[in-house]
Amino acid sequence: MESLLKAIVLAIFVLFSEFAYSVESHCIRSELTIFNCRIGTKVVSVCGSNPISSQIGYLQYRFGFLKSPELMYPNKKIQAGQWVTGNSLVYAGGGGAYLRFIRNRYHYIVYTAIGRGWGERAGVIVEKDGFRKANLSCNNQPISELGADFFERAQIVVDQIGFELPD
Repeated sequence: MESLLKAIVLAIFVLFSEFAYSVESHCIRSELTIFNCRIGTKVVSVCGSNPISSQIGYLQYRFGFLKSPELMYPNKKIQAGQWVTGNSLVYAGGGGAYLRFIRNRYHYIVYTAIGRGWGERAGVIVEKDGFRKANLSCNNQPISELGADFFERAQIVVDQIGFELPD
């Protein structure tokens, strides 16, 4: 009877462990997952320290194959500054939000939005010198904490460039 009970407990533990790891993300357990989704065979994640505020913490953009991202920006876990901006989006019957990671001539913009008539959109836009070079849409339901509450808590600088959702 005791061995049966141990087997049941082990099975439940394995089941819940697999469920907990079913979200494919570049963020580790001790980090906040601010944004995450699958794009083809790759994953885009925005990971942050836990806790995060204007005085402490970091944000980091990660993109690539699981367990081996090809891009991590910034490459060190440093406090968010002028290199990350964000804003909310307002649409008839919906809204959204985005974060812009500024890396020299490249901008990586993660976004999520919903609107009446067109539904939900989420993904990452890559810009170079102000021109859109890539529009990568999420293939799954994204995890997103993007929005006014997060921007205020993390003291994200308001983006002055602006952002238009891709078609």
